[in-house]
Amino acid sequence: MHSSPLFYLSLALRALLLGLGLQGCSETADSRATRFAGQGAAVAVITAPATRQDLIETLTSVGSARALKSVSVFAETSGRVTAVAIDADAHVEEGDLLLQLDDRDEKLAAELAAVQLADAKRLVQRYTAVNARDANIPESQLDDARAAVDSARIALEQARVDLDRRRINAPFTGRVGLTEIDVGDRIDTNTLVTTIDNRSVLLVNFSVPEVYVDRVTRGTPVKVRLWDSADVRVIGEIVAVDSRIDVTTRAFIARAAIDNMADHFRPGMAFEISLNAPRGAYLSIPDVALQWGADGAYVWVMEDGKASRREVRLVKRLAGAILIEGDVAERDAVVVEGVQSVRAGVALRRLDAENHATGVGD
Repeated sequence: MHSSPLFYLSLALRALLLGLGLQGCSETADSRATRFAGQGAAVAVITAPATRQDLIETLTSVGSARALKSVSVFAETSGRVTAVAIDADAHVEEGDLLLQLDDRDEKLAAELAAVQLADAKRLVQRYTAVNARDANIPESQLDDARAAVDSARIALEQARVDLDRRRINAPFTGRVGLTEIDVGDRIDTNTLVTTIDNRSVLLVNFSVPEVYVDRVTRGTPVKVRLWDSADVRVIGEIVAVDSRIDVTTRAFIARAAIDNMADHFRPGMAFEISLNAPRGAYLSIPDVALQWGADGAYVWVMEDGKASRREVRLVKRLAGAILIEGDVAERDAVVVEGVQSVRAGVALRRLDAENHATGVGD
């Protein structure tokens, strides 16, 4: 039997260590039980319904303006200028005289043709009167006289055309441009007389990506403003669309018309064109709901109180929202907060978003 004090001290230390070891084991078991209990609890999340939203994109392009009608005026014949009635940027009406060439020879030719026509007519009248008195004028002779009348009439018309070509008139109503011609100059058919523009309406051609070929059509409204200008935009509309797609740019040309009755703009100006082009309706979810995995984008949907992972495709990012396509239906409850703790099949507990934000109801 041991009676040494060291022996009893050793027993006491062993008992103490054993007690400490049992207590540590008991705490570990309690912690494990608590952890297992936590795994079975529902994950608190905030959800938002997926909604359907129209995707309307704003297209912006640049184009140069041309007048509704525009022409460069050339003379149809050569000659010496006797009068110039061109005032730069002045309004002219269709038919107004712009420039006059020397027409003395043409006037004489027209007078001579008129005299010859009158003489031919008198001869036909004489033959007809003679035959009316039972005279025997051969029918062939009468036919020749009538043919002479027709020839004289054509000669007179030709003389009048030649005379008319000595006058250069405005082909339509518009604004006349500059001219470098003065009285006394000699011009020919290659000499540019002036330009005329009907700029009451301006036409602007601009490029549109091919994806919008069935959405940018006649009648589509557009907003127009001068390039690099802060001026208020002017409203116009599409009046024509090209029939082909450019194989290099993968775009087509659209033509917009803008009202310029106030005469604020000029042909040749560069304009910025913008228009709203619808691309269809897509599901919209808050941007915080979108998650990314190895296989791409996905969202968590609360279905029958449990988490369901749905694969989606990103269509467009908007302010605070994302448009998507995929295995998500309208009104599906998409998890927007608490996604870090969500796993497939885990039970979900929906929190009220307003109370959660204020710290109430956690």
